[in-house]
Amino acid sequence: MTSLMQKLARLAVKTFCRDPKLSAENFQSSYEKLCGMLDTLTPQDLNLNPRLLHDRGHYNASRDGAPVTYMQIYEDQDVTVCVFILKHGVRLPLHDHPNMFGLLKVVHGVVGVQSYSLGEASFDVGVGGMVPATKHPKVEVRAGDAACRLCPGDHNIHEIHSIDGPAAFLDILSPPYGEDMRTGHDRDCHYYQELSPSLAPSLAPSLTTSASPNSTWLLSVPTPADFWCDQVDYQGPTVSSDPDPRIS
Repeated sequence: MTSLMQKLARLAVKTFCRDPKLSAENFQSSYEKLCGMLDTLTPQDLNLNPRLLHDRGHYNASRDGAPVTYMQIYEDQDVTVCVFILKHGVRLPLHDHPNMFGLLKVVHGVVGVQSYSLGEASFDVGVGGMVPATKHPKVEVRAGDAACRLCPGDHNIHEIHSIDGPAAFLDILSPPYGEDMRTGHDRDCHYYQELSPSLAPSLAPSLTTSASPNSTWLLSVPTPADFWCDQVDYQGPTVSSDPDPRIS
């Protein structure tokens, strides 16, 4: 019997293969099917070790080691499937997904997600650079909720906090970070902090901010010193990209 994880991986590969012969309608149909399948995912489908989800109280670096644990499940030139486990009270700092699609499915605990939208041309910025962004309302996402979605031009920058205990979520990202073997482009992850409305004009007086109350400025910063990951091996069902005739 094919596991849910195997079905998810194969459908993710099919959805995000970047086949020029795949019509927009077929892509959207496959994408919606993937989202629906992902919404049923549980820690049991991933065979997550319960010790990784144990609440030891608010994160303490000397006791708990890395604030975030990373688990690689599958990656090829078009898609990454992985899990992040956030200890009690920690965050994935504000970071971008340059021209990427992403699906974030919480499988344990609760996370707060603060998202921003950047246009495609806004990602090429060095440390100390500023970019305009649209700030979206912060949301709380629980295990059992539908997956969060990000697209190349929408909700493509976010910060994620664990709330009231450890949290775990599965990420499907396309294309992956790193060198894009199809285009030769190196897709790096950049970190940001939001600037107060009064500070942004003083740093860049030649820049103007839209009158929209949701408009803001983000400053590109080095990787925050309080963020690092350790890594554990995936112990769930076997995952491969082999075609499955039962997935259409």
